[in-house]
Amino acid sequence: MMNRKAWLALSAASLSVFAAGCASTGAGKNASSSLVPVARAASGANEGVYYSLFVRSFADSDGDGIGDFNGITAKLDYLNDGDDSTTGDLGITGIWLLPIFPSQSYHGYDVDDYFDVNPQYGTMADFENMLRECKKRGISVIIDMTFNHSSTYTEWFKDSKNPDDPHRSYYRWITADDTRYNINQTMWGHKVWNEDKSHPGNYYAGLFGNHMPDFNLDSPELRDEFKRVVKFWLDKGVSGFRFDAAGHVYNSAKSPAGTNSTGKAVAWWKEIVDYAHSVNPGSYCVGEVWEPNSIRAQYIAGLGSDFHFDMGNRIVDTLKEGDDGNNAYANGLEGDYKRLAQSNPDYIDAPFLSNHDQARAAGLLRGNAEMCKAAASMYMLAEGIPFVYYGEEIGMRSGTDDPSKRTPMLWNKTWEDNGKPVDKKQTTWADSRYNAKTLPVSVQTRDPDSLLQFYKRIIRLKTSHPALFAGRFSAVAVGTPNVSSWQMKSDNETALVMVNVTSAPLDVEIPEKYSGFGVAFASDERSSAPSVSADGKTRFSIPAYGTLVLSKTE
Repeated sequence: MMNRKAWLALSAASLSVFAAGCASTGAGKNASSSLVPVARAASGANEGVYYSLFVRSFADSDGDGIGDFNGITAKLDYLNDGDDSTTGDLGITGIWLLPIFPSQSYHGYDVDDYFDVNPQYGTMADFENMLRECKKRGISVIIDMTFNHSSTYTEWFKDSKNPDDPHRSYYRWITADDTRYNINQTMWGHKVWNEDKSHPGNYYAGLFGNHMPDFNLDSPELRDEFKRVVKFWLDKGVSGFRFDAAGHVYNSAKSPAGTNSTGKAVAWWKEIVDYAHSVNPGSYCVGEVWEPNSIRAQYIAGLGSDFHFDMGNRIVDTLKEGDDGNNAYANGLEGDYKRLAQSNPDYIDAPFLSNHDQARAAGLLRGNAEMCKAAASMYMLAEGIPFVYYGEEIGMRSGTDDPSKRTPMLWNKTWEDNGKPVDKKQTTWADSRYNAKTLPVSVQTRDPDSLLQFYKRIIRLKTSHPALFAGRFSAVAVGTPNVSSWQMKSDNETALVMVNVTSAPLDVEIPEKYSGFGVAFASDERSSAPSVSADGKTRFSIPAYGTLVLSKTE
């Protein structure tokens, strides 16, 4: 992202504070106003903004319709061109790659081999080249890691079927007469315990189905194996891991009665995350704990970072209703963060709107681009490392089934006479019927008011202000109903974030403690020009679904 020298030069040229009259930015209709100097920009794997990317759907380099590593490499300049002086790229600082391992499924969460890459995506050399190109651009790469289960095709599982094989301990095997377990336990509509037909009377756990046998993390040998996996990929150059199904590794459905499932899981995740940090002290690990915040707060003691699963729903509901009550969104987040801090004072939250398992936010927001912009501000400008799900920045939609949530990235909708896409990197492995009305990258790039252009600006704001990428959150009441407002504060900067969650402009009176703050960002130039009343009160008008950020360095 923009280095300190370039940023300070830009800021000095356009500095504006209330005491100097708070002049309008005059930067265009949907202007990004970066008017206050900051100490530094986000850097390293533990700061910034990540982009969640499904390799199969992102970019195709060889014309087979399936995305691959070389396709990603070819499109890296779209994500971050590595040049601080340009603003045409999205500006992300990290990538989370959904599973890249050999697998029998299209999604890859049933892993066949933890030490290789999916041949449909390219070779290990292709992957390593992609990592090198990411590093040149300052992009950290974390990969999806499934330590809850594997596929039935791993050599580990095949060997484990033999009760006398050393790999037996790698998986959760029981016999029919083991009274510690309910052999008829079901979950999500299927049986948890699956009989091995080649060894009748022997059963293995599979929370996600009989094709995904669950690991036994009580095995010291398996734990050592997983540490070898972690070191292998860190040595390759990845910057960390997203741990899939982190909340299920000791699920009560596959554990003996009386097991402290959460306690054992937290201890395991602390062990493996600490190990990753011992190999690469700058690595970043984040876990999937799809649970209420009271539960995920416990897990963050071990993981250090996990996803804020209910945030997206809160944002969508607030915007659809056009009602934030008594600053309910910000007050709710403040409560969440306090709970996380009690569990781990050094926690890193991982906010997001939606992911590969959820309906896309743009569809839930009825394709309203202005609402989507407000939604982006509401999660991007809160605490932690936000994760943008690929295509979110152009408003891609989905159905309710999983494949529809993972369809091809829309680079261009123009097709040649032979049925091939004009953009040769367009993937075609699945149809995009849910995105018939979605404008592709090629169109939104040319529109200064597009959702894509807004994402570029809001990401640069996030990664350029320490208060936003490294600060802590507290709700702030500005006195205007339905303006969601909060403070972000780091060691040397404070920011006031305000988002209008309604379809009408709203006037906001700025609390006295924020007088003298400069305009750091205005989604619309009309909200960057304040008025000062006779009593000395400073007011702004924030347009429908608009965002205004004020900040001050200390």
